[in-house]
Amino acid sequence: MQQNSTNQEDGQPNNLIDNLEFQSVLDILNLEDDQFQEEIPNSKDCIQEGNKQQQKQIYTINQEICQNDDQRPQLDLEGEFQKVSPHFLETNSTYYCTLKSRRFTYYNIKNKEKPLGILDFDFQKYIFTYVKSKDEAYIQSFILQPDGCEKKFEFVVPSRTREQSKQWVSLIQQYIQQSIGCQNNIMSMSKYHRFWRHERILDHQILDQAQTGDLLIFRTKGTLQNLQRSITRSDYDHIVMFLKNPWEDLMLFESSNQYGVITFSFSIILQFQIERFTRAKSYKNYEKILYKPLLNVSENDRILMHAYAEAQIGKGYSLSMMKFFKKSKRQNFFCSELIAYIYQLMGFIPETEKCCSFLPGLQLNLLYLRQFY
Repeated sequence: MQQNSTNQEDGQPNNLIDNLEFQSVLDILNLEDDQFQEEIPNSKDCIQEGNKQQQKQIYTINQEICQNDDQRPQLDLEGEFQKVSPHFLETNSTYYCTLKSRRFTYYNIKNKEKPLGILDFDFQKYIFTYVKSKDEAYIQSFILQPDGCEKKFEFVVPSRTREQSKQWVSLIQQYIQQSIGCQNNIMSMSKYHRFWRHERILDHQILDQAQTGDLLIFRTKGTLQNLQRSITRSDYDHIVMFLKNPWEDLMLFESSNQYGVITFSFSIILQFQIERFTRAKSYKNYEKILYKPLLNVSENDRILMHAYAEAQIGKGYSLSMMKFFKKSKRQNFFCSELIAYIYQLMGFIPETEKCCSFLPGLQLNLLYLRQFY
């Protein structure tokens, strides 16, 4: 079988947009629609009791995943496999693959830094099958299929990997059996388009990892948001920044059309989100939430950035076409303009650039990727 030189995934070229989107995705508690009642009972006691049970169940799953991070087997595997293309006329491509921490990941053979697919067994239940050689000396091929969808990930074992093929199969089986996805029958990820293209991260992990300057970027559902993204040619429609210091909760910093420039506690959101999601199904409002950490920044710079951000609190929200044609006094901001302004104060963006020209999606991501990755 020939190797496809472009290493395409499902007919999509390995382009910059794919790399930009391949950041950690804030998994909104991995919620399934059938975990919630379609109609809220009239009795307040029933609502509260149901919410408590749902909260306990979902919180337990999240805690299990977080706690098991330190308890996972240390055995890791890496090697090359040929991925069977889902398209009839395309040849199979060779990928560099890794298996560790209950996660099967495959990469472009020429770029092992940016994953093309992450099959995390903790976040999704998988059905695993394989085919042995006629003499049963090695494994010829295997398939990982997310339970709940038709998508299949089929890999052919090349001759150079045959000696390890049985070890791969054994460890995949072990990881799947140990996984939270299998034990809790989690199939919600299969409902999302190309969910395997994105690494997931739990909200509790963000509490531990996030630093001042890190970003959350939102892709919101809705006709108005779709129109906004079409007009701005952006993949996302809202952006907020994390602020963190030792003496207060992890905060989110944003400019919203309702309140202007504000900060609010990320911890408070976590505390009340189960009830909020249960009652209003707010998790359905977002197609995707990206978490993008700000890298290669000193602690002193983060402290300075925090001070710059606090100085903007209380200013208004403004999204006007006049911003693009005349110099602004920077007293009012829309969401990504505010973040770009803070980055400009830090020297990350040249003084000659207009902060209003940076949008929540592609343009700010391009700058961000160029500066810090």
